[in-house]
Amino acid sequence: MKENIKILFEYYLAGKTTPEQEKILMEYLADPANADSEFYGVMESAWTAKTTETDYSLTAVNGLAEIWDKVEKRQPKSRLFSPLLKYAAAVIVIISASLGWYLYLNVQQATQTSITFLSKTTQKGERLKLILPDSSVVYLGAESRLTWPSRFVKGNLRNIQLEGEAFFEVKHDTTSPFIVQSGEMQTRVLGTSFNIYAYPEDETFSVAVRTGKVGVSENSTGKLRHLSLLTPGMKLSYHLKAHHYDIRNERISEINAWIKNSFAFKDVSLANMFQSLERYYNVRFEMKTNKLNDCRYNATFTNKSISDIMEEIRIMSGKKMRYKIDNANKIITVWGEGCQ
Repeated sequence: MKENIKILFEYYLAGKTTPEQEKILMEYLADPANADSEFYGVMESAWTAKTTETDYSLTAVNGLAEIWDKVEKRQPKSRLFSPLLKYAAAVIVIISASLGWYLYLNVQQATQTSITFLSKTTQKGERLKLILPDSSVVYLGAESRLTWPSRFVKGNLRNIQLEGEAFFEVKHDTTSPFIVQSGEMQTRVLGTSFNIYAYPEDETFSVAVRTGKVGVSENSTGKLRHLSLLTPGMKLSYHLKAHHYDIRNERISEINAWIKNSFAFKDVSLANMFQSLERYYNVRFEMKTNKLNDCRYNATFTNKSISDIMEEIRIMSGKKMRYKIDNANKIITVWGEGCQ
């Protein structure tokens, strides 16, 4: 009898029972003498097949607990209530209890499983593509460091840390906001693509948005201060020492251009330009004069060698800047009388 009931129950979960079979099953489940423990194996098989679709968030667990309380309170105490309600109550109680048990086990397992933190650091001239546990994609720039947890818990924040530059393609999840901590700055998204520039030695932090919306906040005093909500084509630049920021428009195509070996500079000093080129071309610049410090440039270099870039900069300076490349030691010496 019990084996037949188990088969009927499996059919019921699959939606394959006939009205006559359901009546037999309901009458059996409604009998208090028949404990639901014998269906443990059936429940386990059914819920194991659906683990990828089940919501194990704290909200789901709390909601299930409320339903469970209501079911218990509504169970009739009299033997005179309708047989249909009796069967329905029996099925609701058993299925709800089983669902609650499996949710509980999974939540406990998630809590007990230790979360380790992974980290990756790139060297000069190195770039990496990383896949995070939630399938988000990160392009890590040269001389950068990314730290992230071995897994993300559904319903919790997806917290990671960045030092350097990276372009993010974040998988959308409204229940688990994606947070990037970069020193004093915090970037918060639900699912979008954006670029973060956060080298501590540069004393400048910037976020540029390619798709979606990005919230940027400052946390320098231990209290989070919201700065701005950015949309596609917007770039926020924050000056760490002055605690000042500005927002301007950026070409969408230039936001992650560095991934494809294209580097755009807008009104930057020669020293800052060289600093970026050092990271991505694995070279070292030696300035032999201070006369070039005030020179500022607007330039875009796409798939250029470092020698080609230096020649273009020389021409932009009115040929007043001069340079020498030591390929063996990867040193570029620069001197000159100023700029045009």
